[in-house]
Amino acid sequence: MRALAVPVLGGVLVLWLTCWATVSLAETGATSSEPPPVRRALVVAYNGSDSPGMPPLRYADDDGVRWMETFQRLGVDVVLLTVADADTAEADRERLTGVRVPTLAALDEAVASLAQRNAADRAAGRTVDFLFVYVGHGRTGDSARAYLTLADGRLDQEALYSRVVERAEADYVHLLVDACHAAGVVGSRGADPLVLRRLRRALEQEQLAGHPSVGAIFAESNEGETHEWSRIRAGVFSHAARSALLGGADVNGDGRVEYSELDAFVAAAIRGVKSPQARLALRTFPPTLSPSRALIGPVPDGPRLDLPATPRGARISVEDTTGVRLADAHQAAGEALVLALPKREAYWLRTPGGEARVRVEDLREGRLPRPSPPEVARRGAAEESLLQGLFALPFGRDFYEGYVTSTGGPAVDFSETVTPGDPSSLPRSLGLEVGLTLGAPPLGGRGVARGLSLAWRVPGPGIVRWGARASYSLSPDAWVDSATLQRVSVLAMGGLSGRGTLAPFAEVGAGWLMTVVDRPGRREGDSLGLTARGAAGLRWRAGDFAVRGALGLDFDGVRVDGHRSGRWIPGVEFGLER
Repeated sequence: MRALAVPVLGGVLVLWLTCWATVSLAETGATSSEPPPVRRALVVAYNGSDSPGMPPLRYADDDGVRWMETFQRLGVDVVLLTVADADTAEADRERLTGVRVPTLAALDEAVASLAQRNAADRAAGRTVDFLFVYVGHGRTGDSARAYLTLADGRLDQEALYSRVVERAEADYVHLLVDACHAAGVVGSRGADPLVLRRLRRALEQEQLAGHPSVGAIFAESNEGETHEWSRIRAGVFSHAARSALLGGADVNGDGRVEYSELDAFVAAAIRGVKSPQARLALRTFPPTLSPSRALIGPVPDGPRLDLPATPRGARISVEDTTGVRLADAHQAAGEALVLALPKREAYWLRTPGGEARVRVEDLREGRLPRPSPPEVARRGAAEESLLQGLFALPFGRDFYEGYVTSTGGPAVDFSETVTPGDPSSLPRSLGLEVGLTLGAPPLGGRGVARGLSLAWRVPGPGIVRWGARASYSLSPDAWVDSATLQRVSVLAMGGLSGRGTLAPFAEVGAGWLMTVVDRPGRREGDSLGLTARGAAGLRWRAGDFAVRGALGLDFDGVRVDGHRSGRWIPGVEFGLER
């Protein structure tokens, strides 16, 4: 038996080590040996309209400035093209230094300049992500072609790719489009309901046809429009997206924000808006080449708002001392929240129950003053709907996992969510599993072996898991002489586990085995047996617990009558994991 058991166990161990090494090298190669990606952005924000009957936007230029400083805070090299109105020019004079008018020539020059730097970084072995943000009017022309408005021309679907995407010299390109127009306190962005619909179809076709490294994100209402809101002096979609990238969407706490996180965060933010004139739907198309590609991260050092986990969570807005709304989020109960904030000397933190002025030194030292009662003014039915509904729903892991499951998108990795020194951010999964087993009896006995198992698994690099498993099974009346078989095993385990609410897994292991045969008046057995195991199945997570179902195959090497022999033992296992 030893001659048979050793090669089998050796093969199992070699298979496990090969799987571990492959995934480990892939993960560490992407995260350790390779430098972080270089990210550059071009933001085009234009209030103007090329139609005499359409009024200009009010806050596209404000959005442009906010996008610029958001990217700067996130470590992204950014260029802004905009024309500031009088209010924005006065309030953001220093930030607008060197900003050019968004003409076709300026667009081409900005893309060329950024592309030159991108090419140099790629030649040096760096991966480059390029983000293109457009805020302004979107329309369809006489020929029914959708376009985005610039100061002296149009950026239609074909030009978007030929002048921007294909000239960016980047490994990945991410398009964030907030194409719209304004009217009143809450104005519709996008007079022509066909523009975003056609842009969406074009982006889908372009991705499928020949741009697998291009992703796109934008929002629309049932009428194909998006909105801007005077209370936040910004577009609702742009503001929610910036709040997401600043950390509100980082549901697994890894310092990066992926498409699925931004998608779920904005969905939660707008879920509570009841007015059909104000409610939006987000459209996301991650790069098909890498659906889990991060939009930003890791975030460089700077002002941060750290909110520890609380039993009730908190809905919070962050403004600067001039009233500029910087970020919004609704912290989920039991989960920590970290927001990176654009640099200011002081901030106003506002919640439904109060408001407080916080200095940057207070944030650095973790001191948050007690809030005082807020002063709130509300205007109009549509603004009332936004004020009550926007960010009304908490965003956290439970919402995220449910949303990603419903959309079928790739989920982020929750295996590395520990913040050192913060017990509130410990991972919710302890890796412990209690299971029930059914299988064939050992030594060729009859009937069914029933038993219990206890396993402990911890995350390794990427999707690798390793740990230990102990099991006990009983097979009464396994032989004609009323013999009872007992089997005890302890194994070291390793394997791969998928991510998401419903995920596959596979694992192998090897270890110690004891087999006992109880006959009337006599007991015998082998306490120095060897066993190897392979199993595969599915895990379904619901909150803090997960249910696992697996098909397993054990190979036992047992000494019988002085000779060691081997036998395959198939079985099934159902477990509850915490």
